[in-house]
Amino acid sequence: MGKLSKPGPTSLGVVKHPAIGIRLPELFLPGILTAYKARNVAGDLMLSFGRETAPEQVIKAKPGVWEITRGHTGTSIKKYMTMGAREATKAGVTVEIEADHLIVIGSATAAVQRIAGYHAESHISPQELKKSLEYNKLAVDEAAATGVVGCFTTDTSDLFWLEADRLSAARVRKLFAERFKPTEARKLLARYGRKRTFKAPGGKQVSVSISGVRAMRLALKFQDSLKINAQIYRYCKRKLGRKPFSFEISLDETADMTDPKETLFYLTEWKALGLPCHYFAPNIGFGKRADFKGDMAALERRTRQHHAIAQGVSKALLSIHSGSGTTPYSGKGKGTYEALLAATGGELKYKISGVYFELLMEMLAALAPRSKGRKLYNEIFDAVLKLLKTEVRKGGPLAQPLLIEQLDKYDRQVKRNPRKKRDPRADFFRFNSYLALNMRDEAGKRYFRDALVKYVKGDQEFRSRFDEEVKALTLRLIDGLDFADNLG
Repeated sequence: MGKLSKPGPTSLGVVKHPAIGIRLPELFLPGILTAYKARNVAGDLMLSFGRETAPEQVIKAKPGVWEITRGHTGTSIKKYMTMGAREATKAGVTVEIEADHLIVIGSATAAVQRIAGYHAESHISPQELKKSLEYNKLAVDEAAATGVVGCFTTDTSDLFWLEADRLSAARVRKLFAERFKPTEARKLLARYGRKRTFKAPGGKQVSVSISGVRAMRLALKFQDSLKINAQIYRYCKRKLGRKPFSFEISLDETADMTDPKETLFYLTEWKALGLPCHYFAPNIGFGKRADFKGDMAALERRTRQHHAIAQGVSKALLSIHSGSGTTPYSGKGKGTYEALLAATGGELKYKISGVYFELLMEMLAALAPRSKGRKLYNEIFDAVLKLLKTEVRKGGPLAQPLLIEQLDKYDRQVKRNPRKKRDPRADFFRFNSYLALNMRDEAGKRYFRDALVKYVKGDQEFRSRFDEEVKALTLRLIDGLDFADNLG
């Protein structure tokens, strides 16, 4: 794609770029857009439809109507999209406004638990599926109505039939014959059984083959996911009409890494449906809010495999999810960006979101003890801690084993070292501080969200430092993954 002269919202098509979640657009946009402009980057502005944002009617609903995790930023789809588009236009920056993570799942709470690394093996019920699809259509409607949405990302991993991985070959053959019509089955199997070779960066090649039985197993595993993903794509297409948009398929939020054979199968079957995929997000072994500490050579190798397959089958770029690290200053850990660049030749999309809110919390926590900003931080920390301990005591939906472990770890740390009290890097807080943004009074006012915006906007000195830190964080991502001048 050539250089775009007109700033503002667009659909980028297939082009390398950063994708950044703007949970508090009033506070995060200035620094992000300044960084984009400084490096001549056309970037993505997004929020997760299954967690971070929600239709206006959900955001404005009375407290208790929806889970606290639903639309937990308090920022509606309409607000972040229109504000992002408007501010980018004013800043002279080209952006793609993304509807991220149209997630098909039983509840928003289950979707949020995945972020913390908790995966309850389940398969969505027909009733939950219908409800989830209706909600996603409502969200797509609001996004389409803004006139600025340029990309949709789906997550239908809750529809994977994981039992297929554990079946005997005989059982796989029997079920495949029962669930696929003879003509459909023959066409599907004809697409496999031979080695396929794809070009990879650096003159390398990637070869993958899928046997007949493995193809049947994968067909059983992904049948529902492919079907519903196609329904969502066609709905988005119908709502946008002739307006172009990118489509991203995410397999990232699973307990296990994605096998290259799964990428080959999914994209081959998607292509057989006659549908486009511009970006594909496999699980390459990244954890949420954590630096990558695994084998770097293995990371590069499997990323290269996924990249070559995605390019060879769909001309798609990999989209790397779970891109935030352990701190706002660590990237994704030493050597990680370099491995991704080597594996993809620099042709990738990379997503981060929660780290900007973590940065805000860290900066507030570092203020003088009696300052207004520090007192606000203390109130937020204590409120989140109280809510989570109450959840655990009552056995609420957020009380999963990892949270209990994180709370116990925090209590032990404070007991050993009282200075660890209200540590912004306490795991339970890093993974759950977002809850403060959706805490509301009886009138429905999001008192912590409103207080944060008021404080940062009202304290010029802090605001200036925060904008600079947001810009620096964004530049570390842009420079680390060579996104500068990405439109040529």
